[in-house]
Amino acid sequence: MLSIFQNGLSLILLAVLAVGWEPAYAQEEEADETVDAKAKVGALSKVAEVKEVTAVEEDLAAEGDVPADSVSGSLDDSTGSIEAAHDPLRQLLYKGWKRSGDLRFGYVRSETDERDGSEGTTSDWRARLRYGGTYNVTDWLKFNGRFATACTSKDCDPELSLDPSETEVTTVDQGTITFDEFYLHAFRLKRIDVAIGRLQTKFTTRAGVYAKSLDRNNSNAVNINWTDGIHGAYHLPNESIVHFIAEYNEKNGASSVRRAPLDFTRDSARYGYFVAWESLKRYGPFTQRGIDITYLPSSLLKEGVSSGPREDYIGIVARLATARPFGDRGRRWNVTGEIGYAPETPTKAAVNQTGDGDVDGFALAVTASVMDLWPSHSIGINYARTDPGWLLSPQYRDNEELFEIRYLWRKSDNLVIDARVRWREELEQQLNQAQKLDELDFFARFTFRF
Repeated sequence: MLSIFQNGLSLILLAVLAVGWEPAYAQEEEADETVDAKAKVGALSKVAEVKEVTAVEEDLAAEGDVPADSVSGSLDDSTGSIEAAHDPLRQLLYKGWKRSGDLRFGYVRSETDERDGSEGTTSDWRARLRYGGTYNVTDWLKFNGRFATACTSKDCDPELSLDPSETEVTTVDQGTITFDEFYLHAFRLKRIDVAIGRLQTKFTTRAGVYAKSLDRNNSNAVNINWTDGIHGAYHLPNESIVHFIAEYNEKNGASSVRRAPLDFTRDSARYGYFVAWESLKRYGPFTQRGIDITYLPSSLLKEGVSSGPREDYIGIVARLATARPFGDRGRRWNVTGEIGYAPETPTKAAVNQTGDGDVDGFALAVTASVMDLWPSHSIGINYARTDPGWLLSPQYRDNEELFEIRYLWRKSDNLVIDARVRWREELEQQLNQAQKLDELDFFARFTFRF
């Protein structure tokens, strides 16, 4: 483990040097966003339309019901397309194009005990760049488009491609330049949002160092993936939100992370559906409550082969988060938990395990973070266990037990530095293998938003 830390030290030193840099573009950005005084006066006449929304926001801020920690992880790791674009009062005041982007760069090293008994070590540098813009068509309609590309020090072949069939299990091919967002977003203040096109959809735990998910979190880490479809959100009077997503899955693979033996080559398996309820309103000790249901018709290869029977795959997830004390100042604890269950799972033979019958389909993930252990410095731990039949998580592989410790330095709203050590081991040994797969990995990285 010592060698892992030594190899990542150079990245941390570079990131620390970058901390003191104050980009000159900040003044230019302010100038770009300055609205003509006369236009502001006209927009203020519409403020009454968002009176209810802003009153709610003020009440929440006063009570500390939704602390800043509810947007967790490295910058936008817990924020999807439909959330990032919904700021009613700001949208009334701002017109035209607004450009933004982010760069994530880091070092990764992994030491693995392979299933055949051999050992291996890999390391590389990884980077992801995303840049795009939002255009307000009207007060209730906007367009958003964003390019994304990722490379490693071992694999980088730049190529422009808009073909989602090139998506691998968790990301596009290294060097591919593509749209990871391209959508129209229509909203009626507070109640209804609808976004259609290529989206980022994220349903994660929202507290502390981590933004983790058992079922849906597009483009985590340095990955590039997306949701092709429609996302609707209905804001209930009690300030909770009901979500509905209908997505299209290319025959060569889903654009969101879906693990084998899920298969989308048959026409009846091309469309998937997702419904969720979530509340970020404080309820007793909880700052987040949510439940999700994923439905993928005719997508599960029950016996692991396309010529065999197919079944509908359903995944149910419940999540909670709590904070003590409430608020976003001073040292505090954030704890989250997720539980997942898939009632229909593949057979043991389908996933290369011994015995008869089906594999289990339970999943569990827990995180605990100490925020501002020192000002702007936080640390957290993550434990997860996912059965071989849980096939939806972009961050937890099926048939795996995991433990992780992570450090995060939120230097500013636009710069985050974090480092992780993670251990993973298979729960069940595969057929005709000498041992379980066991892996220890490390990363150190920075994320910069501009």
